[in-house]
Amino acid sequence: MANAVILFGLCLYLSWVDFRHKRIPNRALGVGFVLISIMEYVLSSPREWLMAGLFAILSLLVFGWISWHRPLALGMGDVKLFALVCYGLGVRDFALVLTIASMAAFLVSLVLLLIRKVNIKCEVPFAHFVTIGLAVILYLSKTS
Repeated sequence: MANAVILFGLCLYLSWVDFRHKRIPNRALGVGFVLISIMEYVLSSPREWLMAGLFAILSLLVFGWISWHRPLALGMGDVKLFALVCYGLGVRDFALVLTIASMAAFLVSLVLLLIRKVNIKCEVPFAHFVTIGLAVILYLSKTS
């Protein structure tokens, strides 16, 4: 839960930067990584910490490969953000955040296309939708 709150605060900042400058700063991701690492060290067993790191590396490799071959579809800042979220939340919650974020991005893009505000080649910053996915995860964890 503490990791999700840290990630949510970080994602709020990253959403603002991504909207204004169309980039996700590495320094902010590095600070997030250090904070999540400290929380993982304090709150988790070494095995859980190792598994979180391995899944984050796997996420980085898979989404990095996608970004390398389709750079217009997924930016490297988003790839690093995905790895950090996977590291902080674990695979199950990361998959839920990614699913919610993708559905929200699809719906917003569809509406923007239908009202002709954007065209099909328009770039949509994705950090906002990851923030929405984290907000839903936080809300669901508080209600259950």
